[in-house]
Amino acid sequence: MDRITLAAARELAHLGVTCNAINPGPTDTGWMTEDQKADLIRGMPLGRLGVPQDCANLVTFLCSAEGGWVNAQLLQSNGGLG
Repeated sequence: MDRITLAAARELAHLGVTCNAINPGPTDTGWMTEDQKADLIRGMPLGRLGVPQDCANLVTFLCSAEGGWVNAQLLQSNGGLG
């Protein structure tokens, strides 16, 4: 995905279009068992799983005027998971 993001960012920049990719990491969307959640949370530096709103907040920023300078990035929005 990173190569596609870099290529699209370069090819579309002259049109004022930015291209970024988000890796949201473990996100609680209802598909995990309680045991899976507990196992993942133990390894999360922030002590919780992501929620869909975490990613949505980043997308909102990237689509705003304030995020207009961010281009060709693979953003790790994963609570610090290494």
